[in-house]
Parts: sequence; C-alpha cells; structure tokens
Amino acid sequence: MGVNTCCKYLMFFFNLLIFIGGLAMVGIGIWALKSTDSFQNMITDDPGIMNAVYFIIAAGAFLVVIGFFGCCGAIKENKCMLGIFFIMVFIVFVVEIVGGVLAFTKLPETEKIIKESMQQYGGDSAQDKIITEAWDTVQKEFQCCGYESSVDWIFLAGKAPSCNPLHQGCKYVFKKYFLVLGGIALGVLFIEVLAMIFSCCIMRQVGKEGGY
Repeated sequence: MGVNTCCKYLMFFFNLLIFIGGLAMVGIGIWALKSTDSFQNMITDDPGIMNAVYFIIAAGAFLVVIGFFGCCGAIKENKCMLGIFFIMVFIVFVVEIVGGVLAFTKLPETEKIIKESMQQYGGDSAQDKIITEAWDTVQKEFQCCGYESSVDWIFLAGKAPSCNPLHQGCKYVFKKYFLVLGGIALGVLFIEVLAMIFSCCIMRQVGKEGGY
C-alpha cells in the first residue's frame, strides 16, 4: 500500500500540473492568435499555417478536462477511470506531436508567403489594402520593421521602409511568442508521459488488489 499511496499522490500531483498546463496552453494559444490577427492577414493565402496553434489550443482544452478526470481516478483508485484517462492523455499526446510537426514543416512556406506579401504593400486592390493595414499594425504594435530587417522593404518589395529602420525584424518578435507556446507544450508533454506511467502503475496495483 505504501508504493500505491506514493503513486496515487504523484499521479494526483501530475494531473494537477496537466490541468494547470492545459489552462496555460489555452490562454497563451488564444493570446497568440489574438495578438497576431494582423500577422494572419499577411498569410491569408494559406489559412492552414495557423492550424498548429489551433491544434495546441484544442489539446489544452482537452487537458483541462482530463486533468480533472485523472485526479478523480487517482484518488478513488478506479481502474476504469484510469484506463479511460490513459487513452485520453495518449490521444492528446499524439495531437500535440502532430501540431508541433505541422508548425515545423510549415515554417518555410510561412516565411515565403510573408515575404511575398510585402510586394503587395501600398497596392490598390482590396487584398492589398488588407495586407498594407496588417503590416502597419504589426510594425507599430510590436515595434519591428520588415520581416528579417528593414532592408527587406528595399530588396524584396522595392519600397522605402514604412517603419523605423532601427527596429528589429518582425520575424524575431513572433519567434519569441511561439517559443513561449512551444516551451509550455514541451513541458506538458513531459508531464503527460509521467502521468501515463503512473496511471499504468496504479492500474496494475488495483488489479492485484481486486479493485475495479
């Protein structure tokens, strides 16, 4: 029973972390989307680029539910609840991996679309005006200039910089936001693995004691 009690409370602790991590993932994911509305306007030709963030938000919301569910299963030592919990955590684990791979594989395509959008800056079409407003908003709110640097406006768009040329490129600003989100996701992945291990240990012990 000593080992069982240890596993049980460690399981409870890790599920509490999963619950908190899920809340953090949802909050930061929504913050990243809302803070980058203008960024999304630059890449409207490929809405799928933001799918990685949506994947992580969905996984975070699911984690909030199963974190609570896992805590109950651990405290009550219910084999059925722990089994369902394991399956749910494994599904979220896979979804988060898919989201991370999607984000990584889409990066070159994203950069290409953003750089191409600079050529539409100042145009007369409706789409050009949306992109122009998007670039103005991003560069003003995040105090950045161009994509990698202000010279992008000259060499990629053939225009004078529409921002302060001393500011860093917007690429590095957005990179910081996604690094924060990615760091939290990795931390949650590690906790999920530990939670699955402890759930298996408790299920084995409950099975030996004849629990359900």
